[in-house]
Amino acid sequence: MTESTIGLKNVTFGYSQKVIVENLSFSIEQGQFVAITGENGAAKTTAMKLLVGLLKPWKGQRQWPKHIRASYVPQQIASIEQDFPSTVTEFILSGTWKLKKWFEPISKDDIKRAKEFMNQFDLETVANQPIGKLSGGQKQKACIVRALMENPAILLLDEPTTGMDEKMRQMFYETLKNMYPQVTIVIITHHIHELEPYIDQLIHLERRQEHCLN
Repeated sequence: MTESTIGLKNVTFGYSQKVIVENLSFSIEQGQFVAITGENGAAKTTAMKLLVGLLKPWKGQRQWPKHIRASYVPQQIASIEQDFPSTVTEFILSGTWKLKKWFEPISKDDIKRAKEFMNQFDLETVANQPIGKLSGGQKQKACIVRALMENPAILLLDEPTTGMDEKMRQMFYETLKNMYPQVTIVIITHHIHELEPYIDQLIHLERRQEHCLN
């Protein structure tokens, strides 16, 4: 375990006094590609939100280094309205806002990086289209590229391949694995057999019987 390790230690959490995560522990090292899997109702999204810090454990500890940049792409973020007032390029470039001072303009380097990402994720042909007009898989990739524009050290993705066919998923896994060996990637997936060749660690969560916290 190092200073850059992230994880949960003996974490218990639930909703309305109903325990759904109990004594959950795992650790993830810098640069690892990690999959979280399990059946529906196994609290995978809850575990990721606890890891990110969006939820506070009832018991146990969250390990997360200070001053580390992370990007989180939640489930269903790609359900963007058809009349969303932005092109794909504009939407992706908005991912740089966190890195800029107030009123600092988009730079040529930002535009160059956005174009490179769009080429790598096969979005260059739709760059000038309204983001709301894209397919579900294309919207999902655009959301991930936008997250990558933030230069994260940790990238957390909740079911990012929703709306992608098998061929598109394979290309997506290859791109992430080959492009970002230095970035810690945590991904929730139901396609574990497809993802197994790419990951360094598998965290499998079991659905548990809910009970009240004593």
